[in-house]
Amino acid sequence: MKPMTSAPNSRRSCASKKHVCARRCKSMPFPSGQPGAGTALQAPRRGAAPNLENTMRYMLLRRSDPAHEAGQPWSASEREALAAYTGQMAEAGILRDCEHFLPSAGGVRLAIADGRATQAAGPFPDTQELIAGFAVIDVATRDDALAWAARWPAGAAGAAEVEVRLSGCPGGCANVQADSEPDAAGRRFAILLRSSKDLENETPVARARLDALDQHNAAEARAGVLLGADGLRSSAFGARVRLASGKLTVVDGPFTEIKEMIAGYWLIRAPTLQDAIAWATRNPYPVGPPVEVEIRQLADIGAADAVTPAGQRLSAHQSEAGVRAPPPR
Repeated sequence: MKPMTSAPNSRRSCASKKHVCARRCKSMPFPSGQPGAGTALQAPRRGAAPNLENTMRYMLLRRSDPAHEAGQPWSASEREALAAYTGQMAEAGILRDCEHFLPSAGGVRLAIADGRATQAAGPFPDTQELIAGFAVIDVATRDDALAWAARWPAGAAGAAEVEVRLSGCPGGCANVQADSEPDAAGRRFAILLRSSKDLENETPVARARLDALDQHNAAEARAGVLLGADGLRSSAFGARVRLASGKLTVVDGPFTEIKEMIAGYWLIRAPTLQDAIAWATRNPYPVGPPVEVEIRQLADIGAADAVTPAGQRLSAHQSEAGVRAPPPR
């Protein structure tokens, strides 16, 4: 099976692999729930897959919480709910990618300038600004994306926040097309580009820099290192969906805490965290120097999954798709 990719400003990358994308993501750990009383959001559309040429791509960023950061496992009911939620996305034909992060204790933040990186190891104190996982969906409207985000439940903590961001590079970027699954085993990492004033304002980027990034991405994808990449548009196009004490609120962007936001990401396979740091340091970013990134390891299946009925079903779905499911939170 070919690794999944996420292509800026394009729907063709998943159009021919819709069923593979759906089967992979169907068993990922994202919970389900219904919008709170009084919300103006409409129920997500179900049924036939949308016309990919008439959709927009959104990234749903699930914020972290103390339970996730502590590595606490989900209950059986929570895991059943998450599988149901992503299963509904898959059945609707909108799900393109989804990932779950390990706690930030295993991550690192880099300030990169002139080929050198200053490191700050996790865990990071700003738990509510951290990301626990994400889903990438293709939907017809922004309201559809908000409606799906609103169904992400609070879980045991009783509160949840999902940031909804429009995907794509303002200047246009080439598709990321990974050729094949690498033979060598390796960990998967997310390189998260922290936003800046220029990125948030969508200041034009020189075409030469975008071309250099496209060429680098293509070469790394052919080598089986780069598994996916995408940019995120300004938060002015986004919103935050919050559920607390049974009440659902939607806060429209733009947002002021620029450095806490994500402006793009790369998913890579590397033997160790140090290898991921080296890759991130030499990556030709479209902005900077300096640039700031956060590196987080992506979850893969663990032994604990095999001991619960929900975990067994998740594992079975992933085995059919030829990939691995994530462990409990």
